[in-house]
Amino acid sequence: MVELSSLVEQIIGFIAVYYILTTALNIKAGMTGIPDFGHAMFFAIGGIAVGNLASQLTALMAGYKPMDAIYKNTELMALLNREFLPHEPLISVLVLIVAVLIALVLGGLLGLLASYPALRLRGDYLAIMLLAASEGLRIFTTYTPQLMGSTPTVGLTKPDLFAWTGDSSLWGTVFTVVVAVAVYIYMERFYNSPTGRLLRAVRDDEESAMAVGKNVAAVRRDSMVVGSALAALAGVVYSVNPWMGGASVAAQSIFDRVLWTFWPWALMILGGMASNKGVGLVTVIVGMLIIGPIRINKQQLAELIPVEVVGLDPGNFANALEYILIGLLILAVLFARPQGVIPEGPSKTLPESYLKRLRETE
Repeated sequence: MVELSSLVEQIIGFIAVYYILTTALNIKAGMTGIPDFGHAMFFAIGGIAVGNLASQLTALMAGYKPMDAIYKNTELMALLNREFLPHEPLISVLVLIVAVLIALVLGGLLGLLASYPALRLRGDYLAIMLLAASEGLRIFTTYTPQLMGSTPTVGLTKPDLFAWTGDSSLWGTVFTVVVAVAVYIYMERFYNSPTGRLLRAVRDDEESAMAVGKNVAAVRRDSMVVGSALAALAGVVYSVNPWMGGASVAAQSIFDRVLWTFWPWALMILGGMASNKGVGLVTVIVGMLIIGPIRINKQQLAELIPVEVVGLDPGNFANALEYILIGLLILAVLFARPQGVIPEGPSKTLPESYLKRLRETE
């Protein structure tokens, strides 16, 4: 039986990571209309920043050769997590800040690189190109020892950057919440900013935006950069959270198309394209349902359905149950509310308090 405190931390970690990741996709696909089916590769940048670069930086701070954190990863990181990081809070915080900054920069640069075909391709062609790019980067990363070590399926043991707190899982969860709240506040302001309105104008009618002198190519480029940087931030949050990322970072997990591309698309569709509040609400609901009753009790739920009569394995069916249920949920929402749970709202160009004062003076 899962302890209540552990279950709550897992749910909160799921919600925080997926809110950040889905918001990053919403900037590109929801607000700008860029069909990014390679979203996982931007998320993976954050995982690489923690598993590789943060590990090397930690080793350097401890007086070891940086590449020892890659080629002697398991032994060295176990030693540092046990004897060095629990006594070095300043170094741990510094490494975490550097990992976040590196992930944002690398994610933005990869988004900038991906923006060039996004300026020339549209619709299905762009979606397929980004999906292929993500798969190509996954294969390259998996079989490059300098990035993922000599055992890529196992991955790199990462530094425990919250070991100095005495409770890494708790404070890792606190960190995810702080970052998710900061992203939510940023997105609320971004949505109603001139830049946010411009993104949606380009999405709705590029020719009209060009007619009034807007640089559509620059808008799509900036959207890819910002959205990709936020996706990389989600990868950092995932990797440093023990409940989400575990003890190691592996290419197979951080490039997972289902987890880091399909799920954000599903949550964005359910919440509402370009709807920050909708994405937040749906992420909370799905997180509570999936991590709570479904994932914990999926074996018991699967046993209630006689799948043996159609030749299915009950064990495999139980593992697929959460995906089946989220698919049914998407279909139900699309039939009932095609625009999502909370559809995209109008832009507020002026604060409500200011508008209220204007009405009172009339």
